Amino acid sequence: MAKEQVSSILKALEILECFMDPDTEWTLKNLVENLEMPTTTVFRQISTLVDRGYLEQDPVRKSYRIGPRLFLLSSAILGQSDLRRIARPELEHLSETVLETVNLSVLLEHDIFYMDKVETHRSIVCNTRVGSRAPAYATSAGKVMLAAQSEAYIDEYCRWMETVKPLTENTISDPKLLRDELVRARMDGYAMDRGEIEQGLICIGAPIRDVSGHVCAAVSIAGPDYRMTQDQEEIIQQVKRAAENISGLLGCRK
Repeated sequence: MAKEQVSSILKALEILECFMDPDTEWTLKNLVENLEMPTTTVFRQISTLVDRGYLEQDPVRKSYRIGPRLFLLSSAILGQSDLRRIARPELEHLSETVLETVNLSVLLEHDIFYMDKVETHRSIVCNTRVGSRAPAYATSAGKVMLAAQSEAYIDEYCRWMETVKPLTENTISDPKLLRDELVRARMDGYAMDRGEIEQGLICIGAPIRDVSGHVCAAVSIAGPDYRMTQDQEEIIQQVKRAAENISGLLGCRK
């Protein structure tokens, strides 16, 4: 009985993991095909998750999306995160200094996960949202975090990249070109996204290190290309300084 209960929990978690992007919607048929589970099993699990408020069903499209209880749970987790709490003052200071949007993110599978964001009050802002994800290969934060991974990890990532499509005309989707970007990121201590995830948007990111010196997150600045190129060198220095400050607060010693 205990094994059946554990198996049921694992199935529910597999279903919930399909909804890691808050904008994702799934039909029952799509979930069954994606998870390769019996329709009756998926339907039973979804019905329970809907009853508990973790998922909800669109009455018109009959598709499923994240429910209010899951939002509350994710908000509680983010609110209790030491990284987010420790980094927040530095993120605010950085945004006030460069007058652009600042993001805090971590690496999650093939994507980055946005843990926090400080919005600028200037016109034309970055459309990232806390709790959302973006492909690591198309972001400055993703590049600096990928650059710190093992060769085996990068090899696997590059194999996966062969299946992706460019997000804009500037997106680097060639694994060889990505490897070149990662080498530069290691040497320079920062990486750039030149309209690779959103046309006309430039992002500059730097790695955050934990007490053991390992890269655990990244801080990035995002803004329209005409503003970011004007003071690019200063922005690079500011984001690197903020990343170093947060790393120090986490216990990293140079």
